[in-house]
Amino acid sequence: MAIYMVDYENVYIEGLTGLDQLTEEDILHIFYTQNRCGLTFALYEQLIRCRAKVELNEVAVSDKNGDPVKNALDIQLMMYAGYLIGTCEHTALYIVSKDKDFGLGVRFFEQYLSDASVTLEIVPSIAASMLAPEPEPVEEESLADAVMYNASELDEIVDAYLRETLCEAPQPTETKGGFAMFCDRFAKDPKEMPAPFLAGAADPFTARIVPEEIPVQPQPDPMISVQYHNTVRNLLGKGTDEETITMVCDMISSSESLAAFNNALTSYYRDGKKAGAVYHKFKPKFENLRHLSRAARRG
Repeated sequence: MAIYMVDYENVYIEGLTGLDQLTEEDILHIFYTQNRCGLTFALYEQLIRCRAKVELNEVAVSDKNGDPVKNALDIQLMMYAGYLIGTCEHTALYIVSKDKDFGLGVRFFEQYLSDASVTLEIVPSIAASMLAPEPEPVEEESLADAVMYNASELDEIVDAYLRETLCEAPQPTETKGGFAMFCDRFAKDPKEMPAPFLAGAADPFTARIVPEEIPVQPQPDPMISVQYHNTVRNLLGKGTDEETITMVCDMISSSESLAAFNNALTSYYRDGKKAGAVYHKFKPKFENLRHLSRAARRG
């Protein structure tokens, strides 16, 4: 669930870009004044088709004496944001505005009011809240940097494989080590060769063997406290399966930065929109959750 508070005086129609991507669980509050309340037919049609609940909030621009108040809309919008922070749970709040003054309110929220239940963020449009940041470029390992094994390392690898997998305990001699025994075992039928050795080259008995490239997937952290687990579950929302909760817990604890966390989410969900929505829920809480994760390990 997400609630959007639109500073219509500031962003006007452009701030409502992405209106069609909202869901039935979302709520859209448009704060406007008579100074700027233009509405095109195209936008009117979008509001009618919008699946989210839409609330139009006309705010006052002057006090009881009729004197104009500076930043009148901003003051009332931030007041409503405070009301939502105190009454909502498991909700992502977005202020749709390009006004940098709102940053002070968000900073105050993160310092004094932030918890695992509600997040608050400023975005220039509705669509911007659904986009994950561009991942940091990662230099790919060149073939020249691939893992190299020398003959002695191969002997150790093969000996371990024979002991653990084939239940055979090779007896090393001066003339015949584990690698030579490995060759004798599989020379007649190469199909029985372990997959990592076949992946390296056409000739499985070369001195240079590159292990089969296996995508690294985040593994569940066995040391996850109940508090840490429940905090992540609440942010993900109702209906999230236990596997996803555990995986996100591990992503947070193993990611050294927000960029690394975003990369892990993108790899797991394989859906930019879904990964972006989850990222923005956890972004304000990332450092706190990292501390909570480390505390769980120490415990």
